[in-house]
Amino acid sequence: MVRPCRVRVVIPHHFSAEPCEERYGSTSGKTMRRAVALGRCLGSVLSLARSEEETILDIGHQGLRSAPPSTIRSCLAGVRIDCHVFVSGEECLSDVLECFAGRIQVHHEVLENPRLLPAAARDYLLKVEEPADLSLYLEDDLVIHDRLFVDKLIWFSERTQHKVVLMPHRYECSRDPEHARLYVDGPLRDDFIGRYYRPMTQVAEGRFWDGQEVTFDAPGNPHSGLFALTAPQRQHLRGRPQPIDGFVGPLESVATYTALSVFPVWKPAWHCRDFLAIEHAFPSFLGYLGRLPQLLG
Repeated sequence: MVRPCRVRVVIPHHFSAEPCEERYGSTSGKTMRRAVALGRCLGSVLSLARSEEETILDIGHQGLRSAPPSTIRSCLAGVRIDCHVFVSGEECLSDVLECFAGRIQVHHEVLENPRLLPAAARDYLLKVEEPADLSLYLEDDLVIHDRLFVDKLIWFSERTQHKVVLMPHRYECSRDPEHARLYVDGPLRDDFIGRYYRPMTQVAEGRFWDGQEVTFDAPGNPHSGLFALTAPQRQHLRGRPQPIDGFVGPLESVATYTALSVFPVWKPAWHCRDFLAIEHAFPSFLGYLGRLPQLLG
């Protein structure tokens, strides 16, 4: 019997009720909005789990029935999620975490500087002895809508012999019906991204299981607020010194430079952006709409 794909997820979570000048949502002081974003994040991660056999509640006959097999194609015999949330002290949304009790494991770190919490979560993901097929680091306001998110990451890594890391496109939902999504990780300045690699379009292409033809770029901005490593990639990183800085700031460095310091990082080409995308559920970039000029080309 083929075993299900094992996915280990770590999420650093910090929230301060007292707003400060930092631009991160964790220090915004907006309790309700942060609570909604965290709850949506955790719910989306746990919803990635699936098994070959699923059950229907037959209310009319007061019983349970086996669901027919799904027609969604997958080469994975199910997905099992092992979710870990890392907090420091009392600066967290404990009420939200309690809603998921029994489905997540909360790690209480003792840190003088909460900005090191992402590194603590990342280091656990890399060092834990129990193996996983996919190791996912995720910021606490990202929402995964794609049921085949894990399948696509595994497919890509196998096709690239585990030598390249794939990142999704991150977007925010706008109130403007004419511009429903703002993709927030557009190209960085040439002189900045040039310190790390040379962006290139159409570096590879492939056909996914469902027949989609997908083109990939070495993007002008590798950041997505997360990284995902297969078992061979994680093993390659284990024992290496891990960056705390080196790409913008500590938060961005953990999410991006952990993989970028060792592997090439690709994203789907812009015209294939829906192949792998993720929602930034605590919008912090929408203010640029209507404030910045529309560029041509």
